[in-house]
Amino acid sequence: MTGSDQISDQQPSSLAASSCTVRLTPASLTASVAQAENPAGNAADGNLATRWSGRGKGAYVTADLGAAKSICGISLAWYNGGVDGRIYDYALSTSTDGRSFSPLVSGKSLPNTALQPIAFQAVDARYVRLTVNGNTVNDYASVAELQITASAAPASAFVHPGILVSREQLDFVKAKIGSGQQPWSKEYQMARGSNHGDRGYVASPVPVVKCSTPSSKDEAIAQGYEQAGCSDIINDSNAAYTQALLWYYSGDAQYAENARRILNAWARTLTAILFDQPRFPSNNHQVYANGQLNAGWAGTKFLRAAEILRYTYSGWTAEDTALQEDHFTTVYWDLVKDGWTGGGNVTAVMNETALDIAIFTNDLDKYEYVVSQLQHSSKAMIYMPSDGRQPLYPMYQGRPRATNDANGDLAKLWTNPTRYIAGLEQETCRDLGHMQMGMGSLANMAETLRIQGDPRSAYSDDPEHHENRLREALELNADYMLQYLDNTGNRVNGTVTPKGWVPARNWPCRSFSSNAGGYSAAMGWEIGYNEFHNRRGISMPKTEELITRVRSMTRTETRVGNHIGWETLTHAGAP
Repeated sequence: MTGSDQISDQQPSSLAASSCTVRLTPASLTASVAQAENPAGNAADGNLATRWSGRGKGAYVTADLGAAKSICGISLAWYNGGVDGRIYDYALSTSTDGRSFSPLVSGKSLPNTALQPIAFQAVDARYVRLTVNGNTVNDYASVAELQITASAAPASAFVHPGILVSREQLDFVKAKIGSGQQPWSKEYQMARGSNHGDRGYVASPVPVVKCSTPSSKDEAIAQGYEQAGCSDIINDSNAAYTQALLWYYSGDAQYAENARRILNAWARTLTAILFDQPRFPSNNHQVYANGQLNAGWAGTKFLRAAEILRYTYSGWTAEDTALQEDHFTTVYWDLVKDGWTGGGNVTAVMNETALDIAIFTNDLDKYEYVVSQLQHSSKAMIYMPSDGRQPLYPMYQGRPRATNDANGDLAKLWTNPTRYIAGLEQETCRDLGHMQMGMGSLANMAETLRIQGDPRSAYSDDPEHHENRLREALELNADYMLQYLDNTGNRVNGTVTPKGWVPARNWPCRSFSSNAGGYSAAMGWEIGYNEFHNRRGISMPKTEELITRVRSMTRTETRVGNHIGWETLTHAGAP
């Protein structure tokens, strides 16, 4: 057989694409073990007559490319390939930091000594590692050539996985669970035992999501407008994210496959989430006005799950990526990209999902479009005295939303507080649940931007006034939540007594929601706290006390719901 005949037996590979033309020379090569006469450097010297050799199953050689590259081609040549039927067992993995490696592809060599192209999905990485698990003759790794080829296109500007959790954070938590440490082990067991973590979970996708607001649902149904998929899309997105986390922490591929099936079931079925149309004839209001919220709540969880699987699970395919990218850009993007006219939790979660779409699809234009919005929206959601006598106006499509001060438009958006105080959140006076849904999204986006190396977030201090809105809001509103829990005997979603009770300390609102806004009020505190207290060493006693109380609770409703979920499991003490 000729060399070309031998290569034709290999599965067709993406590395044969015409754009995959840039031959890469590693900045360095290191090996776990090597014979003195066959060092690591021989593995990529362009000479098939030389080789790297090392004894022992699991021996590996790592190529450092010096910087992240868009790797689209890898070819391998083996010493004595095919001699005595010699076949090598190998695995390829990649990394952006040289510490955490993601599986790329594994397989067995062909019985020849020619360069053999390997089929895989193109990936952005700085490091390529070839691990050899012996061969059919002995336990030696003997590689004549490791040839790496890149696309002429630039590498991704984004860190992956990089939506809310990074590889470093996932590995940190996995190690904590492996050694039985708390609170991670308890949270992991709660996730495993939850409905969302059920190994037999089955998705329930619908072709069109149709969701009215709670206040208009009965009217919609009475007029013949059906409701479809409202709880299904939220439950399934929570399940996809939960099982993606469980996959990484446990290594059990059943969780990864479950998450993958949930994601693909929705991507293949859902064609629209209704919002603007149809409208009630009587008042011209949207029948399905919760459509944008459903897109935000479900979208961010689906995207977190897809991001984890795409960059950590070898069973994830290029077809999966293409399917999800098309789904998010065609069904979700237009619904979430501009936020909402009134700001608050709605705009926050829409910004969050839009940011996640930009990162997952590696779209810098979309990314900059979203970040330019959230830079203002995060400030407009939390009041600081440096704003003046009233909060900043929320923005929509680059324009101020509430400008009629004489009519009290801005105060109405803030539920008419008696006064504005440092750290007051736009929906604090509405209820603590909606307040925390908005603030949770601010923290989620700030954490995602931190992973991406972008300081334009709610984590960044105001250099002029030496203050941080998110930190101030966490402490102020945690105190309100603590007072509520004191009243209910530490029961989230419990009803306060007597009727008309309000927090005694520093309450700037005209009333208090009887149940504080439900279970959402207990979630979303950990991520911001981890940044300010654990990473920066700033004292946050109220937030710390609240987190301690929530961690002691055993209901999963205090851990996951809508777009917030398992933040103790993912971010407690995370680097």
